Amino acid sequence: MKYIISQADLADLKAKIQSWLTTIYNHKHYYKTKKRVISYLNLCNQFYLEPITLNKLVKKHFHGTRNTFYQWANKILTAYQSDDFNSLIFKYTKPNKISYQYSLNSREKVCDLYFDYRNIQAGGMWSLFNNLKMSFHDVKNSEVPKNIKTFYRWIKSDPRWKELKQQIKQTKRHFKRYEVSEIGLLQMDAKIITTTNFPVDKKYYIYDFIDEMHADA
Repeated sequence: MKYIISQADLADLKAKIQSWLTTIYNHKHYYKTKKRVISYLNLCNQFYLEPITLNKLVKKHFHGTRNTFYQWANKILTAYQSDDFNSLIFKYTKPNKISYQYSLNSREKVCDLYFDYRNIQAGGMWSLFNNLKMSFHDVKNSEVPKNIKTFYRWIKSDPRWKELKQQIKQTKRHFKRYEVSEIGLLQMDAKIITTTNFPVDKKYYIYDFIDEMHADA
């Protein structure tokens, strides 16, 4: 069988594998490599000892993942033929950490757009972030942060953010909260903001309530 080593070479392969594993004992991927290699050896050994199908052996020793079995069987047989077992050391194909790099110009462009956006349209960070992702503004997608946390960090590290927070504090000091002892006749008005008329990602509803009894107070 193509992916099963011959019975005559199985004992020799076992001896070489055991000897090689002792040389990589301190490697960070030692246990993962050993697990795959030993699984293949146990599969081949059981293949010659018991009348069992390859599908059942793969299910038992490789948890039914045929592609993983074929991959490692091919690697082990190739390593055995070339007498180079270091190629069997487990390797991660996925990077440990993905780091996105943005230019200072991109960061300044996004911050400028936010403060203009807020002053003109009274929009928030989340609204602008979604609009940028949907290409509603003249900013390339590669210049937009991949997640909202990075977007928040950019805005809050801008000097204009501190000025904005200070303005909000000053406004709260000069205007007291409007309170009444009882509510009279309420008048409600509803407004609909659609994607065709405004740069938003979905339809929004705004409801206004006016207390006619205290409207002139």
